[in-house]
Amino acid sequence: MFGLGTIMKFIPSCFFVLSLTLFMSALAYSNASFAINTVKANQQSKQKLRINSGQQAAQMAKSRFGGKVLKVQKQKSSYRVKLIKADGHIVSVAVDEKTGRMSGGK
Repeated sequence: MFGLGTIMKFIPSCFFVLSLTLFMSALAYSNASFAINTVKANQQSKQKLRINSGQQAAQMAKSRFGGKVLKVQKQKSSYRVKLIKADGHIVSVAVDEKTGRMSGGK
């Protein structure tokens, strides 16, 4: 069927395909590991963010929505920040104490 010469010519290409397959598998695994680690790091950094004062909550709300801070109130697990915008509109923003997530402001 096949001579030894034909088989010897075929072996290097098989080795190349096998090597390429292993390399691509390793690359895909490392990319998946990197993505998973990035997601975990993002989740941990969100959990570590903590608002320690009304001043910090006010600064965050002001930097995101603009305007001047009128009032800051501590609530159960958040701070309520009232801002007056340049156009005269008053907005109220809730800043979560544990995550720093802001809601309102419209």
